[in-house]
Amino acid sequence: MIYDISMEKVIIIGAVGTARNIIEQIQDARDNYGYEIEIRGILIDSFHTGTIISEVNVIGSTSDISKHVADEDNRFIFCLHKPELLRERYRVLESYRIPLERFTNFIHPLSFMSQSVSIGKGNAILSNSTIQADVKIGNFNIINSNVTIEHETTIGNFNFVAANSCIGAKVKVGDTNFIGLNSSIRENVELGNNVFIGMHSLVLKNYSDCLVYGSPAKKYLRQIE
Repeated sequence: MIYDISMEKVIIIGAVGTARNIIEQIQDARDNYGYEIEIRGILIDSFHTGTIISEVNVIGSTSDISKHVADEDNRFIFCLHKPELLRERYRVLESYRIPLERFTNFIHPLSFMSQSVSIGKGNAILSNSTIQADVKIGNFNIINSNVTIEHETTIGNFNFVAANSCIGAKVKVGDTNFIGLNSSIRENVELGNNVFIGMHSLVLKNYSDCLVYGSPAKKYLRQIE
């Protein structure tokens, strides 16, 4: 398995919604499971410097990113995901020009990762998730709590998998897809890019650039704008 279980100095970009969940899961991993990590601070535009969020200081806005990149000890986790704007938020991330190697993965100790999993950079895998044999995960994905990803599935970049979802075996997921709460994707299905799957959906067919939901899921919009 290609990932590091210990990190030292991390800056979180973002502080609301799932970002706060990630911060507090990091704290839980550190305080209760010996996960070696120091959250140096939060960078976010919507709070003043010095604000404390979940016991972590806001140390600046996103305009300060280059200053913190200059400190080579810092690593980053990007948490400005928004379900209906994943493609746009991915472009925002790219605009920061942070080298890929400066991002780190957070994998909660209560998740299971098969030894044959390969994983890129900047991912967050939250508690009680199960990632099975020969899964390949790209960069900047959020895999929320209680998610199952079955064997030989490939996940691209900047996808958001909401809690309690199940992705079957040999599924191919592209980039900037949102998989809603309690959804299931059948084995061998292919998702292209920019698919929004509504909660409680059962996905049985291939989709790309659209909104789908229902059981079984159906396509409702040609493209997410």
